[in-house]
Amino acid sequence: MARRGLAALVLAAACSTVGAGPVAVTPLGIEARQISQLATSPNGQTVYGVDESRRSIVAIDPFVVGRCREVVGTAVDGRPQPVSLAVLPGDIMAVVCRADDTWSLRTYRTRPEESVDATQSLQEVILGYGDGPETAAMAVSRTRDWFAVVGLPPPLPPVVRAAFAGPGVRRRPDEPSAGGRPVAVAVGPADELVTLEASGPRAVASLVSTGHGGRELLRLDTGLTDVRGVAFARDGSSLWVIAGEVEGDGRQPAGLWRLDAVIREGSQAVRPTCVARLADPRAVVAVSDHSLVVVHGTQPRTISRIDMTADEDVVDPKEERREEGER
Repeated sequence: MARRGLAALVLAAACSTVGAGPVAVTPLGIEARQISQLATSPNGQTVYGVDESRRSIVAIDPFVVGRCREVVGTAVDGRPQPVSLAVLPGDIMAVVCRADDTWSLRTYRTRPEESVDATQSLQEVILGYGDGPETAAMAVSRTRDWFAVVGLPPPLPPVVRAAFAGPGVRRRPDEPSAGGRPVAVAVGPADELVTLEASGPRAVASLVSTGHGGRELLRLDTGLTDVRGVAFARDGSSLWVIAGEVEGDGRQPAGLWRLDAVIREGSQAVRPTCVARLADPRAVVAVSDHSLVVVHGTQPRTISRIDMTADEDVVDPKEERREEGER
């Protein structure tokens, strides 16, 4: 669908309207790590994760089983601990950290095959103070010049945006929020901020599209509760959500859901479809137009690639480019 800039069409341009097709779930063999939040490199060939067990940040190859390395070393006791992360241009990584009730944003320049000392950040920006669950999530704009942080505890703002400038970042003025506090965040095909907001784990989440300057463009009921993460396919053609199980309600198993744009009673609406049941999903990112990486399970958690296998085999983008070069 062509993008026309109308609020009523924002979701339709972003959500899949086709059947889910079969999926393949491939564990990536990353053992003995408690990975929580995820992020991807600009080309989708590397997935980065916060390793809670080691208080470090690791890089994972989503197309090679068992390939994982540390990129930011262990944060020692008493120092800010990594909570969430985003990957910016120029091999720069932005990391939301917490030390007691102090929340900060630190940047690091990653190095090939070498771990960066956690104390050697390029920059540190204090976000504020708040005591609450470590649920912060981040999303980077498609233009790669700004990113957003959500999930910080009150009294911190529901959404914090930061602009990227060279090796550093600067916090932008807080923008007004017309709704509740977001629990998950992504950036849509038109570079709009897309959040899922809920008043609590058992409250139904709303999908909210917000334009530049904080103006709300669209707000729709997703029908899902206990939402934990959201990701657009890399081409923006589909929108994926992970959610926990609702006890006593068989209509919502824990797992990966696709949100479809539909027309209901003459108005735009969202229809959720569960495409893969996963125990206790924690985080999700898209690594291609048809593949995602999800953290799920407990003791230890499992990191899996989920491929939409409808009519063709999944191709590693690196192998695809190599074959094109040979031709």
